[in-house]
Amino acid sequence: MKSLLHSFQPCRRLVDRAGRRPLWLVSSFIMIGANGLLGVVFHCNLTGPIVLIAVFLCAIPHSFALGPLPWLMMSEIFPTRIRARAVAITTTFIWLVGFLATYLFPILSGLSQRWIGSIGGVFWLSGVVCVFALIFGVTLLPETKGKTLEEIAAAWNVPSQKDAIRKP
Repeated sequence: MKSLLHSFQPCRRLVDRAGRRPLWLVSSFIMIGANGLLGVVFHCNLTGPIVLIAVFLCAIPHSFALGPLPWLMMSEIFPTRIRARAVAITTTFIWLVGFLATYLFPILSGLSQRWIGSIGGVFWLSGVVCVFALIFGVTLLPETKGKTLEEIAAAWNVPSQKDAIRKP
């Protein structure tokens, strides 16, 4: 347990130093390539160090960004008045997606094996999910580094075009 707690320290420092959004974007980009590489490795039945390198290239960005950042940011981006309910819903969603990914992996592996002759398709599909994570990071994810909860909440309260039209 102690070693597990120590493993969080480098991640926490990196998140505080680099910022949430840049880490999300960089790790999404790296994981797109790493999942593509994993797909090629399994599709071509490659062996040796390339397998380990491909797995590490996928696991490391996940452990420093896409894994812990949702847990951190869900407590930062929701307004105080809905935070408890929103975090509960988000936590349920994350656990449900984690369960479904684990449950569906053998099924998707079988389908990939049948359709393209290897399980590489599962990793390419994971790369597509990472593309959506990158698009989410570019278009919707706010940077919360160094901001108070009040500043983050205020950033969400940008007047809509309807509000701008109604005002004289």
